[in-house]
Amino acid sequence: MPSTRLDKIRLQDAQRKTQALGRIQSGELKLHELGREYGEERAAAIRRAYLEDKYGCSLVNVAKASIIDYEDAAKSSAENMIGAMGSIPIGFSEAIVDGEYLNTRKESAKAGAKPVFLATTEGKLISGINRGMKAINESGGATARVLRDHMTRSVAIELSGITQVKAAIDLARSPAGNKTIEEEFYNNTNHGRLKHVQYFAEGKTLFMRYDVETKAAMGMNMVTIASNNATAELVKLMNANGLPAEIITESANFCIDKKGGHVNRLLGRGLSVTAEAVIPKDVVEKVLKTTPEKIVKINYKKNYVGSSLAGSMGNNAQVANVLAATFIAYGQDLAQVVDGANAMDDADITDSGSLYFAVNLPSLEVGTYGGGTRREVQKELLKASGVYGGGDEDGVTKMRFAELIAATCLAGELNLLAAETSGHLTKAHGSLLRK
Repeated sequence: MPSTRLDKIRLQDAQRKTQALGRIQSGELKLHELGREYGEERAAAIRRAYLEDKYGCSLVNVAKASIIDYEDAAKSSAENMIGAMGSIPIGFSEAIVDGEYLNTRKESAKAGAKPVFLATTEGKLISGINRGMKAINESGGATARVLRDHMTRSVAIELSGITQVKAAIDLARSPAGNKTIEEEFYNNTNHGRLKHVQYFAEGKTLFMRYDVETKAAMGMNMVTIASNNATAELVKLMNANGLPAEIITESANFCIDKKGGHVNRLLGRGLSVTAEAVIPKDVVEKVLKTTPEKIVKINYKKNYVGSSLAGSMGNNAQVANVLAATFIAYGQDLAQVVDGANAMDDADITDSGSLYFAVNLPSLEVGTYGGGTRREVQKELLKASGVYGGGDEDGVTKMRFAELIAATCLAGELNLLAAETSGHLTKAHGSLLRK
């Protein structure tokens, strides 16, 4: 029997949590409705318990990091809160993904999905993603595939003219040049795998673009160190062969890093990943309150005609929103949102009248080990989603993570375009709480 007032309070909280979880499982109560009956702080604890039970994960650090006015944040910042990073609310959605590396149904018979966490103060972002995800999940889930895995770094070398630049390219591509590059590259990394080097000339400047697999790490620093040292040895070989040359910069902006660039759209950088779904017409109408035809039309007019007029390199509605929220939650390099948002939406009508919808992210630069993934909350959330890269020697967790993020971007894009077709965008920026 509880002997103190504190014990009684703890017992009451445990009973409330058990009662609430039972109501959620029965369908009587929805996750976003918990705050109305239990208060937002208790609701966050109940949601953490829900996730821990459903996915077998631990969210202890998230609870400790939660220094926030739950009531205020629930009205203006994030849905499905489970805690916070300082004062940034963290919410979640649940994705069904059929990926080459991530298959939520095979991995979790109990859940059939994976949680994806978002740290944001953008009021309707998570509720919008949840609506898009509902349409996708009711249609069988998203299909996702990683098409390329390659972090890049470019180095600029200056010679005396184009004749010397051409001779330098020939030397670099020769057996002696290839051996010099590969030996020095692998002397400076135990994890990166050099796929190839591309050569581009501009006047008397030679640009070398290194293309590297980086396992579980995002790997930009790894690639920078290895490529710079490899290029330095190549320059010595050039000088020894009568081709005076010097390195101008070890990061020559032809990578291109943390800036929008057409080369990344064409050739990719980091991970190139696509997610798609086929949404039956009745699901589009019931969940998204619009029609497949309207989404196809607005995708063309907004994402292609409007973006073309503006000179945009990305043909999407809000991919940066989703990337920023997931990058904060999972400890990614926030500046890489610029590259990742260089994404394209595709919409079409199938023969059966369903909506085909896809998002292609050619330069998604993420990692599941190293950098910000070492922080307690970020590591905990990576583990909760089943994508933490500690001990991953093959980079599988990074591929899984990319498929999960792509599916989340797909949900966000689908929802926003649907909202705009029905004139709900402006209304969506009022109170966060659902009526």
